[in-house]
Amino acid sequence: MRLPGWSIVATCLALASAAQAQDPTTPWALPSDNPLNASKVAIENQPCCGASRGTVHNSDAAFLAKVPGMAARDGRVLRLKLDGNRTLRLTDCDQQPACGADDTRIHRLVAWWPKHHLYVVSVTLYEESTAYLVSQRDGRILVATAPPVLSPSGRWGVALVSNLMSGVDLELLDMSRDPPTLDKITEMPSCRGAGPDSMLRPRPVWIDESLVKFEGVSPQPGDNPDARQLLRIVEGKPRWEC
Repeated sequence: MRLPGWSIVATCLALASAAQAQDPTTPWALPSDNPLNASKVAIENQPCCGASRGTVHNSDAAFLAKVPGMAARDGRVLRLKLDGNRTLRLTDCDQQPACGADDTRIHRLVAWWPKHHLYVVSVTLYEESTAYLVSQRDGRILVATAPPVLSPSGRWGVALVSNLMSGVDLELLDMSRDPPTLDKITEMPSCRGAGPDSMLRPRPVWIDESLVKFEGVSPQPGDNPDARQLLRIVEGKPRWEC
């Protein structure tokens, strides 16, 4: 479950108390370990990737064209190149009656991070969404709440879902570790102007290497648009700053 709005727990200080990162998400796992619920994912001992074909509505064709030889689509099948002349295959499941609501999975490649040898795949579910970070080296997958937004150097990443249906789900990605780690941030800002049911604005923007600002319109009607929502990384720990 994603977190609903939060309650005010203290008046604003110059630097809010630590937003402790805890409850790590599902660790990196191979498709054979079944970490992906109903997603149809497999590693094939064959090379990837030729030209895409059979594109579908709302496809990732534009992005695939930017990474020729690394990824390709054949209709509802997305293939990603792995080391060792292998391929990771992700198959969409979006046609009824074969795919019920709980089995719906639509996979779209949205980023390739060559520095980290990682693919980022956005996954649309029946009413929600998630994201997979896929290691090019061995095909292991880490499940994130959304495609992470990287800091300028790529050292950190922030993944966020904030809407009225799902509530707030915020994660911090540490790319300095091998493999990278992903941790939940469960404390929320309590700066002046925030209310007991306030929610994070939906767009995280890195101001510099250690500071994230949340922009856009809060999904919660009546939220104060001037309430500060600044997350600073201090010695590897996230802290809300007022």
